[in-house]
Amino acid sequence: MSGAIDRLPAEGEIGKKNFAGNIFDRMRGLDFILAKCSGCNVLDIGSNEGLISYEFARNGARLIHGFERDGQMVSFAERLFRDVPIESRFIAANLAISGDEFEKQYQAVLLQQYDVVLFLGVYHHLKKQMPIEHLHNLVEVLLDKTKRWFVVRTKAIAEFESIILSRNFKLVHSSPSIKGKGGLLHIYQKKS
Repeated sequence: MSGAIDRLPAEGEIGKKNFAGNIFDRMRGLDFILAKCSGCNVLDIGSNEGLISYEFARNGARLIHGFERDGQMVSFAERLFRDVPIESRFIAANLAISGDEFEKQYQAVLLQQYDVVLFLGVYHHLKKQMPIEHLHNLVEVLLDKTKRWFVVRTKAIAEFESIILSRNFKLVHSSPSIKGKGGLLHIYQKKS
């Protein structure tokens, strides 16, 4: 496992920066894809405490793989999913690596492709931590792992949307952020 703990983090153990928005802000615009996720495999990059993944499970997803750098958040997600009757796995991972390295490190866990890949509120954090060419390589690898829908929330979509569109995806849904928090939600569907 990923070093799970036997309890949820106590108040004050998790920094306030992790809770800049509330779950309702983070869920905004996802109804479109939640309505289509029954029977889907989901890859959640930057899964935080697993609440968005949980909504996908609640709406019929059959498998969830989540990657998050904060081990306490991973422990929370594992606890949250303890009695959820689907296959799930949450992994504490350094996401500030190239896509090729990510795929190599986690090849034993990762599926060849996922119906839905979530990349919500992650881009701007990783941009500060790694060379842009490695970040764009990570986006490319995630797109290669996407069978149907690639879901992004960011204020910086202009920096990498051309990569998404060049990989045979089209924008099918967009939703504005609330009060400028978190950026726009974009849902891209792989063309047939």
